Amino acid sequence: MSMPWKRRALLATPLPAAWMSSVIIHNLYVKFYTDVVGLDTRYVGWVYLAFNIWNVLNDPVFGVLLDKMRYRPGKGKFLLVMRVTIPFLLFGLMAMAWTPSTWSQGAILAVFLLELFIFDVAATLYLISATSYVYLAAPTREDRIDVEVMRSWIGNAISSVATIVATQLLVGDAITERLILNVLVMGVVLVNGIFYLIAAFALKDPPELYEHGDGGTAHITGSRLRQDLLEILRLRAFWALFGHGLTFLAPMGIYFTAFLFFMDDVIGSTGTQATIADVGSMLIVLALLPLVARMIKRVGSRTALWLATLPYLAGFTALLLLAERWFHVLACYVLIMAGRYMVTISTSTLDAALIDDDERRTGIRKAGTIASVRALLTAPVAGTQMVIYMAILNHGGYISGAAEQTASAQEAIRWATAGVPILFALLGLLPLALLPYSRERERELSLWSEQQRAREGTAVSGPKGSREVNTPSP
Repeated sequence: MSMPWKRRALLATPLPAAWMSSVIIHNLYVKFYTDVVGLDTRYVGWVYLAFNIWNVLNDPVFGVLLDKMRYRPGKGKFLLVMRVTIPFLLFGLMAMAWTPSTWSQGAILAVFLLELFIFDVAATLYLISATSYVYLAAPTREDRIDVEVMRSWIGNAISSVATIVATQLLVGDAITERLILNVLVMGVVLVNGIFYLIAAFALKDPPELYEHGDGGTAHITGSRLRQDLLEILRLRAFWALFGHGLTFLAPMGIYFTAFLFFMDDVIGSTGTQATIADVGSMLIVLALLPLVARMIKRVGSRTALWLATLPYLAGFTALLLLAERWFHVLACYVLIMAGRYMVTISTSTLDAALIDDDERRTGIRKAGTIASVRALLTAPVAGTQMVIYMAILNHGGYISGAAEQTASAQEAIRWATAGVPILFALLGLLPLALLPYSRERERELSLWSEQQRAREGTAVSGPKGSREVNTPSP
């Protein structure tokens, strides 16, 4: 039975709410602090270095703690954490707007770091809890695929709104009064808060979700933590998914930056043409996502990952060798984004299958721990794509601010924008060959997960719809 539309939409909302916060932090406040508050650009770099180092340190700890947290009757577990962290998320987002520009550079830096620290602690707890909760409340592969499609729609919509608002506030001189800027930023944060509240208070967290495999029944000990980590590191599926995730889509982390360079310095498009190429390609792909989801359900997620390489590589190859006009780029990005979303939807279901598989073998669900280990292993290569991109441009003789780039610089932009993603995608096929989750095994794990947790009476129903179970004591 297909998941009801309302439940699907609600389960798809928690992570896009966090994505909107990320847009506010990384797109709005970076320029806000340099142009409005007056923080020196070199200090902004140090702020985000400290931000990334802190993430490396806290993600593994928080993931384990959330796995080991006990379900509290009448309050919940993962949804309880989400609700508790939302005020801190919003406080951090709001406080950042009110730092006086008259303060010294050291004071501005210190306050900005403190506000980011408050926000990031809450964001880490929220993200791990939201991911873990959705995998429980959407127990089958079909449910998870449907939720991922809805999440793509919602996430693109609200993130684009935040980006457009940030651009209108901080590009040009239409608004210069600090108080007006602050009030408008508060409006963006308010919209973000509404999505958080919809996600956290319309959903339910009944005990049925934690009847089996909940790690809160076991005491936290050093030996238990080591055993949990070793069990994860021994899984071939973990390394296959980690290796594929680390390589195949890695250049897409800076795709919009690359897109802007390509459209401006190679194609020579207008701003309107670039916007049409970007937004138009995404609208086409988002409209096709239901068909993509149906295909993934039919052939299996692992096969879908292989099939995704066809449009993905075709799009980048055409971008590298053939694209000369802005509408050529639009067509290329339709193919690229189609492959990208085939990968993200399939990977989401396979990540959930990995968590289910580990729980079936060990009897303990370790969604947070698995996410933490992956984040810890990924941290050393975070940010390398931008380094690679800029190194290629510099080697090609790119001149910042030049009205027209040389032929060698334009060729460098082509290779940095399209050639590098092709190489990373081909590299990502190697770990994919080791992935053990066939369509049959994926269905088997989906059926097992469905039997472990009720599909009805969860997520959007009240306690009256829950069946009686023995739940862990607080």
